[in-house]
Amino acid sequence: MREMTVQEAGQCFVELIAEAERGETIVITKNGTPVAKISPQSSDRSCDPKWQTAYDALEQSLRAKRVTGFRVRTITEDDLNGDDAK
Repeated sequence: MREMTVQEAGQCFVELIAEAERGETIVITKNGTPVAKISPQSSDRSCDPKWQTAYDALEQSLRAKRVTGFRVRTITEDDLNGDDAK
C-alpha cells in the first residue's frame, strides 16, 4: 500500500487510477492524516460486502411493497411493438 498527499494525487491522477487498475491500493493523506483510499474495484460487485448489503436492503424493501398487479418480466417483441403491430 502506497501513501501520497492530496497535492501529489491531484498532480498525477491519471497515473493513480492506472495503478489502482493494476491492483495497487493508494492512501491519500492531508497534513499527514489519511483522508481517502483508492483501491481496485472488482468487476463482480456481488463480492463486495457493502454492495451486497445495499442490494439485500433494496430487495427486502421491494418485497415489502404493496402488490400493484403489475408483474416484472422479460420484455417481449410484442411489448416493444405493441399488440397492434403485425
